[in-house]
Amino acid sequence: MSDPIYQLWRYNNWANKMVLSEFIKQADAVPATCLHLLSHVVNTQMIWLSRINGEQPTVGVWQDHSTLECERYHTISSQALQLKVEHYREGGKHVVRYTNTKNISFETSLPDILLHIFNHGTYHRAQIASEMRRNGLEPLNTDYITFVRT
Repeated sequence: MSDPIYQLWRYNNWANKMVLSEFIKQADAVPATCLHLLSHVVNTQMIWLSRINGEQPTVGVWQDHSTLECERYHTISSQALQLKVEHYREGGKHVVRYTNTKNISFETSLPDILLHIFNHGTYHRAQIASEMRRNGLEPLNTDYITFVRT
């Protein structure tokens, strides 16, 4: 396995793309709750990227988007997060100072933030899978082991 943080970025990117592809394919059948959760996943990626860059977020934590908007936000954030992972791997800046949504200031290491982002996505993709099953749809298998087998 390559560097674990890089590998988790690859996994997160793959899994989000799988979900997006399925949502596009089954646009009429996807429950609003699933799209709400996917919106949250991409919003969170965008928000953390803004924090890492010392910028104000352009999206809200629970702001809803269309599937195509989710795809756009995922593409933007995932490509930028890849650059942050590469920067970290090259020995770049390791501490991020930011303010959370409750206006509390923190300092957190870049690798911990990256691990949080990728773990957060996994958590909410599991919720999406549960919601799909609850609504009579076959959930996707976005398990990490499935990713490494591809």
